[in-house]
Amino acid sequence: MLFQSHFRLEQAACKLDHICRYKVVVSTLENMAPLMPYINAVARVVFYDPEEPVIVFRLEDRKVALRPYEVQIAEVENIEEGRIWREKVEKFLEKILEDKASLTPRYEPKTLPPALEIYKLLPKTNCGKCGEKTCLAFATKLSTGEAVYKDCKPLLTEEYEEARENLARLLGED
Repeated sequence: MLFQSHFRLEQAACKLDHICRYKVVVSTLENMAPLMPYINAVARVVFYDPEEPVIVFRLEDRKVALRPYEVQIAEVENIEEGRIWREKVEKFLEKILEDKASLTPRYEPKTLPPALEIYKLLPKTNCGKCGEKTCLAFATKLSTGEAVYKDCKPLLTEEYEEARENLARLLGED
């Protein structure tokens, strides 16, 4: 068991639909900093600063921030959903601990590039095949780790091979 059994919800945002979203905040039972380079090696990392230390990564459709003695999971609608996500994150981290001996840690800091830098490498067709209305909207999702570049269908064609390779390098997915 890595986490304390109790956790709290903190208000994260209230949307235009007047439905408030929350983040789960749970304390850890041990220092998570030594685990961060292993998470950096296997997770969809949005941000990693080993000096701080803090790592932000995506688990399914949620953003998870891990500090030495605290985990934050965004966004949940209620306490029951918070409990489910607390368990999912704990299982994910326990699996990394279990596999640690077979993983190669990545100690390098990571920051996803800004949306405009990503946008320059996209086809700019605004075709919507990625699920977004515009390439700029898609670039924004890429810059926060909410999408993967392979969702852009035109980018996967031979015509955009060089742009695809440059984007994969920029995103650290080469």
